[in-house]
Amino acid sequence: MIFDTILFDLDDTIHDRNRSLCKFVDLFKLKYSDTLDYNSKLIMKDIFFEIDHQGYKPREEMFKELEDRISWKYKPDLKELIDFWNVEFPKCAEPMPNLYNVLDYFNDKNIKMGIVTNGNSDFQNTKIDKLNLRKYMKTIIVSEEIGIRKPDPKIFHLALSKINSNNKTTLFVGDNSLIDIKGAIDSSLIPIWLSHGQEWNIKSYTPKYIINNISELMQI
Repeated sequence: MIFDTILFDLDDTIHDRNRSLCKFVDLFKLKYSDTLDYNSKLIMKDIFFEIDHQGYKPREEMFKELEDRISWKYKPDLKELIDFWNVEFPKCAEPMPNLYNVLDYFNDKNIKMGIVTNGNSDFQNTKIDKLNLRKYMKTIIVSEEIGIRKPDPKIFHLALSKINSNNKTTLFVGDNSLIDIKGAIDSSLIPIWLSHGQEWNIKSYTPKYIINNISELMQI
């Protein structure tokens, strides 16, 4: 395959959200240690993973459920919990395993790279800075900054225009079947699904390639 550009989704694609959530939970238990009973601390990580829904659940709903599901000596204010998340979770950002080897590999081959992500500007940019990604990327598009969200083709086309690339020679790598893969297909990019070991089960459209981890991108 001939390509000269790779655009990446951020969360669960190059940002290892699961590892980041583990770090956040440890920080959360430390912060609120005096308010939690012993059993709540033991089950805290499992509950966070159940109620997080990979970041797609509104945080107010998530922390309301957290307050209801664990035993507290006394409950912190809901807004305080959400604010703690918004400030501290981005600082916990961890890269996917072997990410920098992958980015160095394509950088050495003069492949242009960029990020197209949905989300809050400060929240996403803090993660990007924590992961030290700017030195690799020719463009970074965060949906809140432009008022357009994936899977709208306009956000993909904007990234292409900023990086001066052609959709026919641009890969888009993402983990979400609708937001990333369908969006890339509708934008005439070459879609690559990061499956994390899951099976593709949608018949109406399919990615060009399926990879289980980010390292496999180098084989393409």
